Amino acid sequence: MLRGIREGLMVPGAKLPNERELAQQLKTSRTAVRSALAMMERQGLVHRRVGSGTFLADDARDIFSRMDQTNAANHDAVPSFAEIVEGRLLFEPAMMRLVVTRVDDGEIAEMRRILEEILSAHCWEDFKESIYALHRQMFASTKNKFLMQIMNSILGDRQAVQFDGRDTDKPAPEPVRKQTHKDLQLIVNAIAARDAARAEELVSDHLMRTFATINIWQ
Repeated sequence: MLRGIREGLMVPGAKLPNERELAQQLKTSRTAVRSALAMMERQGLVHRRVGSGTFLADDARDIFSRMDQTNAANHDAVPSFAEIVEGRLLFEPAMMRLVVTRVDDGEIAEMRRILEEILSAHCWEDFKESIYALHRQMFASTKNKFLMQIMNSILGDRQAVQFDGRDTDKPAPEPVRKQTHKDLQLIVNAIAARDAARAEELVSDHLMRTFATINIWQ
């Protein structure tokens, strides 16, 4: 569906086919379509009007352009970015229940400090390092050494391939930095509120958007 927006097949403001028709077009289940539409609605990409249907937002292309889109290669020595995100989706949202139970105020303050580094990152590599620093703090807040070991392994694999980036010393686009900061700030706010269900939903959305936009430009 995101590729359809990117390629101009889905026109901003237009009404989308119903869930059954989308499932047939995309060769998937209605449950998968419903989940995708719910995620896109939370991102502001679509709007649902009771009795009328689902419509692509008028500013959908602007929202889409603010997403952090990664052209990720396959690697022989380390897992690909797609494999890493796919694996994280299996456990990281549920992990938020440990985070909100065990996090302390100092760790929340550190998360907020790192959020500002994401927003002000001078180059693309710093931007990515700051994102992973925030996730490492979330993992550390579980007080679970096994989970912390997993995140350290993930970070090492991504650093080994320079986050699949080119010209990593160039600035990350400001709209992307702002959107990423906004998305991750919502997660931190949910953690600070000790709202496990909300944090779980937001992390799931964040990872699914990341997974969906890998190689979308190719």
